[in-house]
Amino acid sequence: MPTFDLVIKGGHVIDAANNVDSLMDVGVAGRVVGAVEPNIPESQGRRVIDATGMWVTPGLIDIHAHCTGFSGAMFPEEMCFPYGVTTMVDCGGSGWRTFDAFNRDVIQKSAVRVFALLNIVGQGMEGDVEQDIDDMDAELTAAKIRQRSDILVGVKVAHFGGRGWESIDRGVEAARLSGSFCLVDQNSKPTRPFDDMLERLRPGDGTTHCFGYGKPMIGNDGKVKQSYIDARARGVKFDVGHGNNSFSFSMAKPALDQGFPPDTISTDMHRMSLHTSRAQMTEVMSKFLAMGMPIQEVVARSTWEPAKWINHTEIGTLTPGASADISVLEFQDRPAGLSDSGPTGYRIMQADGRLINQLTIKDGVVKFDYDGLSKDDWSATPETDLDIP
Repeated sequence: MPTFDLVIKGGHVIDAANNVDSLMDVGVAGRVVGAVEPNIPESQGRRVIDATGMWVTPGLIDIHAHCTGFSGAMFPEEMCFPYGVTTMVDCGGSGWRTFDAFNRDVIQKSAVRVFALLNIVGQGMEGDVEQDIDDMDAELTAAKIRQRSDILVGVKVAHFGGRGWESIDRGVEAARLSGSFCLVDQNSKPTRPFDDMLERLRPGDGTTHCFGYGKPMIGNDGKVKQSYIDARARGVKFDVGHGNNSFSFSMAKPALDQGFPPDTISTDMHRMSLHTSRAQMTEVMSKFLAMGMPIQEVVARSTWEPAKWINHTEIGTLTPGASADISVLEFQDRPAGLSDSGPTGYRIMQADGRLINQLTIKDGVVKFDYDGLSKDDWSATPETDLDIP
């Protein structure tokens, strides 16, 4: 009698939560990981998947993507499962006024595990409403996060064009009141310098689009600015948030070379960034591989590190008993041109290859299978009476 519903054999497992980095087999029992062992006999699996030459990882976690709140938002299935993502965080599309509708219309209908950052603006990320200081209510935002702490993991501050610090200060306060964190997307202004903004953030808070050309981490001397180094030393976190306008190799490559990697790798995926800069999770991960980040660190920053940041360490791991969220990734070994984004004009870094997602398993169920690794050959199609009148 087989022990496992599914056995993934021969792959190189990377599980940062358990310091696993070796050839291992993974057994799936129902909705959970049953075992991660060097050699699980094929007879122990009702179905066996050959992952030889591939990376087997926990389901990827995209901590910054958009499935509500503006015209570019995409439904979670189409932006996640094809790219190995089993968990996403909607990054501020809804506020305390609009979250319940978002939960009803999107989260509850999606097979993807969706968490969310709540916008400090009650109406969410719907264009000019983000400029409404009167709708930036720290207490009501915190109250909604406390009420729905099963889904809401923090506060998002973004796109405020005013002169002052109202959005950031109220966002940080809402995070404090709710025992969560605040993630900031904010360009520098003469009245609101980026260095000062970093000082307003607490340990565990963070900034996204950290390698954006419009908010340069690298100074004219070619070095990571001291304010970033000091902020990280205090516990402030830095998220990629690639997007359509917010990632430049000219910022990221020297930062990595100087020992300043991102804490989390994320896409900021929406309809435009999906196509222009190919801000899919596997593609963004490929860009960090091309810049010299080891695959183990790329995977950790796409699984376990975001899981810890959002305080959901039940995911992002292949610990036996954890939800069987699994990605099987293949490195396509052929020349690839990888695009950055934004005001630099979508510039290319040449690479030896790129990651593609072969298989996405969520809660033990295959949700995406690029090359049919989990499927039977067509030659085994069952016979039937084809002489139908």
